[in-house]
Amino acid sequence: GHPSVRMMTATLPALLLLSVGAAALQAAATRMLAARAAVGSPRIACVRCSDADLAQWLVQTDRGGARVVASSARTTAEAMRDFWYVVQNLGEGPDDVAVAFPEWREARDEPALFQAVVQHISSCSELCERLGESVICAARHPSGSSGEEVAPPSPLLLLRSFATSQWGGGDDDPFGDDDPFAALEARLGGGAAPPPPPATDEDVLRQTHDWVEAVIVEMKVCPFSSSVHRAGLPAGGVTYPISRATSVEEVYQSFWEQVEVLAQTDERTLATVLLVTPDFAMGSADGFDAFANTLTEALTSLRLEDTLQLVFFHPEYTFRDGKQRLGAEGEAANFARRSPYPMINLLRTPQVRSAQKGIPTGSVYTTNEENLQAVGATELREMLQARDWSGLFGREYTPHVK
Repeated sequence: GHPSVRMMTATLPALLLLSVGAAALQAAATRMLAARAAVGSPRIACVRCSDADLAQWLVQTDRGGARVVASSARTTAEAMRDFWYVVQNLGEGPDDVAVAFPEWREARDEPALFQAVVQHISSCSELCERLGESVICAARHPSGSSGEEVAPPSPLLLLRSFATSQWGGGDDDPFGDDDPFAALEARLGGGAAPPPPPATDEDVLRQTHDWVEAVIVEMKVCPFSSSVHRAGLPAGGVTYPISRATSVEEVYQSFWEQVEVLAQTDERTLATVLLVTPDFAMGSADGFDAFANTLTEALTSLRLEDTLQLVFFHPEYTFRDGKQRLGAEGEAANFARRSPYPMINLLRTPQVRSAQKGIPTGSVYTTNEENLQAVGATELREMLQARDWSGLFGREYTPHVK
């Protein structure tokens, strides 16, 4: 359901893979097309890359057997989107891939920005399942060269994946047929009934809409949301893309896709995005918070703070404002951010600044806390567990003071 960002030729794959040699090119392109079909990735920007200089650089640096993913990314968001797409589609076995960005002029002309991207990727790798574990990443930039290696013709991110052995597989299993953890799992509830099946996309969307209508709109937690589908200054549309990603790498790709969608769409058509991730970090508020921190830090380091702001929601969200927010009267304030599923709210910075001129952030926060305390943490928790916020309608709430 994601729109195409930019397609130069409709029949091209999402990313065009090149190898030194026509046969290798055809095989690599076929593999990527199959991988893309398997994961259901949306079509993304692509470019025909026939850069002889890049092929020559691969040979000169003893990387003649590496595959090249030639991205047509022209912005940081596009580059990050393409990078994470490649990472999550690397094979399990040994593989060398060079992700080239010949069209990303800002990174080519400003080495400091490219270095900031590399540092951001390094921070993200601390949370990833593969990157930093069975996949390592290095960077090369046209401005840099050493006595042993010439500089590449365009910014490059070099990925190398390694084969990983499966735990307990084959003849290498040290425990044979005996499971040494069976008794421990039994004591910890390992033999309990399996969890219920995950909610369908329809259920996720309906419950998210119900929560937004009751908490965000009816209680005016966001005084600039007029309905489930309208918000912002000036008022524009709201979208609720659902990502079924389970790994950090997949969620990063989904996030950067939505950053680009927001950037490419007029603000009166699309004011804000609520990216819902029902299968990611659902039971780990701390894990989701660590993930959120990497994106919040990126706003500054990748020079995005003038266009993009982020707000994060989670069923177990807790404010870290120095007040007692657990097991006390102040816990009710947490429910301003306790949504039925983890969510990333992408906001336009100019709209946020316009809103702050009308109603200061501190005033919004104080009024929300007062209204939520009037309902009470116990009742709000029961509503969240039941996915039923109908009890919030028909009450009197303190209005926000402009």
